[in-house]
Amino acid sequence: MKKLLLISFVTVFAVTFTNAQSKMGASVQGGVFLPTGDFGDAAGTGFGATGTFIYELSPMLQLTGSIGYARWGSKENLPSGWEWSFSAIPVQVGLRYSFGKGNFLPYVAAETGLSFLSSKVTVEYFGQTFTSDNSESKFGLAPGAGFLYKFNPKTALDVTLKYNMIFTEGSSTTYLGINAGVAFAL
Repeated sequence: MKKLLLISFVTVFAVTFTNAQSKMGASVQGGVFLPTGDFGDAAGTGFGATGTFIYELSPMLQLTGSIGYARWGSKENLPSGWEWSFSAIPVQVGLRYSFGKGNFLPYVAAETGLSFLSSKVTVEYFGQTFTSDNSESKFGLAPGAGFLYKFNPKTALDVTLKYNMIFTEGSSTTYLGINAGVAFAL
């Protein structure tokens, strides 16, 4: 199911790229991910990257599709021999609305999609090592805001602040992503 979703996502954007080269763009960003809520009680600051494909529907409205990777470690020092990590691969689609004209273009955005979650706990106890791996896919939402600062007609600085909500049974995993990178026209 995960592979089918990813293949579908890539196919849709590949077809769109070939049909509308002049309206396409992409952004590659590095990010810092700050866990919030209950997730923030256990996880430390995360790091990762996001790639976004952009299709211009009108001069101010864009369709977006993104895929990213974020990884967190534990917030506190664990006892010797203990390790904990959590990662997310969000695959999302959404809309972005840009304001203004000129070189500085602020925007608001909203995306939705699946997040592929993975956690790993390793415990060493009396010379024995025990490992538990867990993987699952969950639905999520991500409202955000940011800006583009154009260096030239084809290249811009892209800075985004995105609040990610991943809905799990009985609660949600939330984190604030601060991303910066380069956007370019295709």
